[in-house]
Amino acid sequence: MGPPFSPLLTQAQREQFTRFPLLDERMLSRYYLLNEEDLRLVRGRRRDFNKLGYAVQLTVLRHLGRALRPGETPPEEVLASLAEQLRVDPACYAQYAVREPTRFEHFSDLCQRLGYVELSRHLNHEVRDWLIPLAVVTDPPFGLMSALMDELRRRRILVPRFTVLERLVHSARLRADQHAYGLLNLPLKGDFAVKVDALLSPQGDESISRFAWLGRPIGAPKAKHVLALLDRLAFVGTFPVQSNLRAFLPQSRLEHLAEEARRLSASHLADFEPGRRRATLMAYLFDLSETLTDAVLDMHDRVMVALVREGEREAAKAFGQKGPPLVERLGTFKSVCAAVIAAREQGTNPYQAIEAVVNWQQLVQTVREKETFRPEQLDPLHHAVKGYAKVRSYAPGCSRRSPSRRRVKPLHWSRH
Repeated sequence: MGPPFSPLLTQAQREQFTRFPLLDERMLSRYYLLNEEDLRLVRGRRRDFNKLGYAVQLTVLRHLGRALRPGETPPEEVLASLAEQLRVDPACYAQYAVREPTRFEHFSDLCQRLGYVELSRHLNHEVRDWLIPLAVVTDPPFGLMSALMDELRRRRILVPRFTVLERLVHSARLRADQHAYGLLNLPLKGDFAVKVDALLSPQGDESISRFAWLGRPIGAPKAKHVLALLDRLAFVGTFPVQSNLRAFLPQSRLEHLAEEARRLSASHLADFEPGRRRATLMAYLFDLSETLTDAVLDMHDRVMVALVREGEREAAKAFGQKGPPLVERLGTFKSVCAAVIAAREQGTNPYQAIEAVVNWQQLVQTVREKETFRPEQLDPLHHAVKGYAKVRSYAPGCSRRSPSRRRVKPLHWSRH
């Protein structure tokens, strides 16, 4: 017997593989339409109920890769379709259903004629080895079980008990895990294995583990938080995360292991056997090398948006303070210009026309008034540029999408 394992599928999922599937016209035509060779074999039975029963077993074997279970009755549409093709009464199947020796004899004959075999130990290992590469790519057991059932039918291997199938899938998944763990441990040459293990416990005067530090939330979009992200990216870059292993492991497998690392605490990961623990942490570091880069660029975008919005607020504030006097002066100048144009068109004295609109001394004072307002004060970008120093503190590292060159300091609870 193999090692114990928990059921891989829920009861509802198991029933999708064990019950007779729902049939439509397409399925009936594909699996339950008898050809000339089928009819020749079926008509070799003497009685109507044997003909119908033999046809049922033939088509069910070809469709489901198994025999009808004791007490299992084929759907009415199957009986009706086969009975119509054989020109017999579908009700006669009841006589066939109770004849266990005949059913067994017919099924054995069909297996021999169609080339179906039982799942031997050798075939079990062969199918498991076929399933392993798929298990590396597909982690959910339901998808693996579906692929396994299809492969058994393709190879004309009789579908065994469902517990046998679950154990086979479980074995393939274990070997797929070991394959992934082995690949992810390949870059850990020299001191890297020890360095990966050290992620799970505080080192030196650090108050928390590096693993906990890497998983802590950063906070609002600020320049200092971009620097904190770049520090983390720099630290992740000290591990062999530029390895070409991604070409040999599917993204789904790496994401699954990285998600497992995010979900578990350092103490839980420390309890894993070394190969699995280091592989899980390496998958997490591979994922961080991408997600931290994305986070840096995203936070940079948000910092820039915040600076522009601050510039818009400053420009609106400047307009609120300087805008009304400007509007009033503009109105005065517009009135003066309109008076001059009218005077020229009418051939009248332009000075008199101007003084009819505004007092001359007031106009002179307005024109000669010292200018305290600059047009750029109404430009949001003029104010946004004032935040250049903030962006300059991290921009070189951000633009290169490379780790910050700042030294990674010991960790303390006050650290972001």
